[in-house]
Amino acid sequence: MSDSAEVAQNGEALLLTTVSGTAGTRAAALRPMKALRAGTQLRQQGWAVRAAPKKSAAEAAPQPGLSTEEQDRLCEELAAFLRQDLEHLFDDQGIDASRYDDKVDFVDPITKYSSIQGYLFNISMLRRVFSPTFTLHDIRRTGPLELTTRWTMTMCLSFARSGPLQRVFDPRLTFTGTSIMGINPKTGRFNRHVDTWDAVQQQDYFSVEAFIHMLSQVLDLRKGPEVISSSSDAAAGGHEVLLKRRRYEVRKYRALPAAAATLPGGSAGAREAAAYAAAEFGGEATAAAAATAERALRQALLEDGLQPAAGGWLVAGPESAAPLLRRNEVLIPLASFVLW
Repeated sequence: MSDSAEVAQNGEALLLTTVSGTAGTRAAALRPMKALRAGTQLRQQGWAVRAAPKKSAAEAAPQPGLSTEEQDRLCEELAAFLRQDLEHLFDDQGIDASRYDDKVDFVDPITKYSSIQGYLFNISMLRRVFSPTFTLHDIRRTGPLELTTRWTMTMCLSFARSGPLQRVFDPRLTFTGTSIMGINPKTGRFNRHVDTWDAVQQQDYFSVEAFIHMLSQVLDLRKGPEVISSSSDAAAGGHEVLLKRRRYEVRKYRALPAAAATLPGGSAGAREAAAYAAAEFGGEATAAAAATAERALRQALLEDGLQPAAGGWLVAGPESAAPLLRRNEVLIPLASFVLW
């Protein structure tokens, strides 16, 4: 009859099995020893030495001090909290900071803070400079103590929203992405907030790609079809951006723009699609330019695993704008679209 025990050799686990005798007697005699001598000495003592099975990542991870049922209840409670609290992210009421640890790690591709004070400062700064609108689309549980939100945020420069400057400089920034919210099992509060942006590949701070993506939107002086991106405006006949990639957006329309015309040489497509992909191009809205933009958009959608449907529309920019400062759009219905 053989018995076994487990000891560490230079940080590696060894499974030790007695050749004869009792494991209790042998184990009591074991003492820490140098890695080079451990195997030899153990064999001399009658142990058969082999590598212990490696533990999985889940088994090796430290287990939180909450039962599965307690984790479930906590995640349900905090998900319900976020659905209500994020409605006030950028209004006068603001978020409820009591549900966050004093030390909360916040990071997105271009911003990083390590305290609730820094987190609140970032929210206040965005509100003052950019007049943001935040739309929460969904919340999912993505770990034992982790929630992930999917959202859209649109922003306009506050100082450009009034006065004569608005006529020549009124950029609108749009971001979509996720927020991964970690929960501290000891306090039951959020202690980690990591944002990702759908339009960039380099997500880690500091992402030059993300900074350029933001700056390109700030410096866009072109005039295009009227853009309405908030969910409340979508009910009035505008659109809501569900996904923003570098080359296109996916939008939800209540009604297509009145100015939308069938793409030259194409068919109108489905006006009741669940979602539409939109890509922009500058200059004159000629048939050739629209066809080029449509081909590029369809190729980009296929590369990202989305299925464009037949047909499409052209929405030209304002004729009052010079061609170099004009933004036109092509719209293509999607066969299907899911947020996640």
